[in-house]
Amino acid sequence: MRTLDCEILVVGSGPGGATTAALLAEAGHDVLVVEEGPDLRIDSAPNYSLDEMEQKYRNGGLNTTLGRTGITYIEGRCVGGASEINAGLYHRPHAETLDRWRREFHIEDFDLDRLRPHFEDIEAELSVGPRADGLAPSSQKIIEGADKLGWRHEQIPRFWRYGPEDGPRGRRRSMSETMVPRARAAGARLEADTRVVRILHDGRRATEAHALTRGTIRGRIRFRHLVVAGGAVQTPLLLRRSGIKRNVGDSLRLHPMIRIAARFDARVNDPAFGVPVQQVSQFKPRITLGCSHSSLPHIAMWLGREVPDRRRIMEQWEQVAVFYVAVQGEGHGTVRALPVLGEPLVRYELTDADMAAMGEGLSHLGRLLFEAGARELYSPVEGQPPLRSVADLDRLLQLPHGTAVAVSTIHLFSSLPMGEDRRRCAVDSYGRLHGFDNVSVHDASILPTSPGVNPQGTIMAITRRNTAALLARGL
Repeated sequence: MRTLDCEILVVGSGPGGATTAALLAEAGHDVLVVEEGPDLRIDSAPNYSLDEMEQKYRNGGLNTTLGRTGITYIEGRCVGGASEINAGLYHRPHAETLDRWRREFHIEDFDLDRLRPHFEDIEAELSVGPRADGLAPSSQKIIEGADKLGWRHEQIPRFWRYGPEDGPRGRRRSMSETMVPRARAAGARLEADTRVVRILHDGRRATEAHALTRGTIRGRIRFRHLVVAGGAVQTPLLLRRSGIKRNVGDSLRLHPMIRIAARFDARVNDPAFGVPVQQVSQFKPRITLGCSHSSLPHIAMWLGREVPDRRRIMEQWEQVAVFYVAVQGEGHGTVRALPVLGEPLVRYELTDADMAAMGEGLSHLGRLLFEAGARELYSPVEGQPPLRSVADLDRLLQLPHGTAVAVSTIHLFSSLPMGEDRRRCAVDSYGRLHGFDNVSVHDASILPTSPGVNPQGTIMAITRRNTAALLARGL
């Protein structure tokens, strides 16, 4: 059995794990990062392609929750985690959300003013800013429709760099481009293709990890301090497999999303732009309206199986684009380890209020798209005919639970909420696992509830804050 020793073991190399590793290594600590997925370049496969999904997504992106309405979700499984496969969109959280978390979960020293320096550091490190290569045609349709309705809208900044070496569309500043190289430059070691399967612990201290490299090579990793950063599903899965279960995996939350395809008379689709960046902020944080990536395979996926004249529509794909509704979500879920296999069993129940919010959002989005010149909208409810006027939108207000509606998410969190309320919090105000002296969690799982915006910036800012606290108290 292979044995590795380190001062600090970081499990996971996504935004939380990579940020933690870089800051701790730069402070002079001996850091080992273990990543279950492969170590790949950001351009190892075209963005949003089937090759990228096979290389970098867990299970090729085919993960589904159990419940009345199954929800398809994705997880990054590679060095850099979700930052390697997402659109790089960046938000600061709403001040009211942070204040609510502080009050309801009893989080110490926690508000937007205290987090602001961390956000500023992230934005400088990742080159956060507006697109420098223009807006996609579908973004222009969002602007056109929102302006006619008098609704607020905004361009969402991205962590993206535009330089002579970055090509005409720029280059995403993912973790494999930024924080992972920083960590390595400071002396951190990285073990890719290595899955931690169990944590051994004795009383209040974790002592070592058992791992599999490339699926078969067994190893043990001894450490003084452990940081788990596997994400909202994999972190509770690992802890529960290790017998650590109090408030772990009991309160999963997510942003439910539903998509709709729209056809226009003129070209509205240019996949070279990737994920468009314009969003309607009129109804935030409860409901967000925006544009999705609209390559030919994505149109085929979201168009629906029973749409009349499907072949004709696909032939006119440049006149078709996919748009989305994302809602803050009130549902709850759980993460459990399946017996024997130890794989995740994720249950999630969308509430009736969630379904109503998505229906309301679709109605708003439909109005906007018709104002922007859409000729047909293809209902996300299987079996419904195309919508051709505002009068048809009432059909979207009552979305049914079940398999007739394709609900998905790219944002999962809250499976180990942070705070001093030990009745429901798994970690303390700074991410340290309750009941343990040397285990911390630095990922999306510690966000107390749904933030209502893309959570990546919030995760990284809280991680920076919590890592600074670790260093201040000498780990």
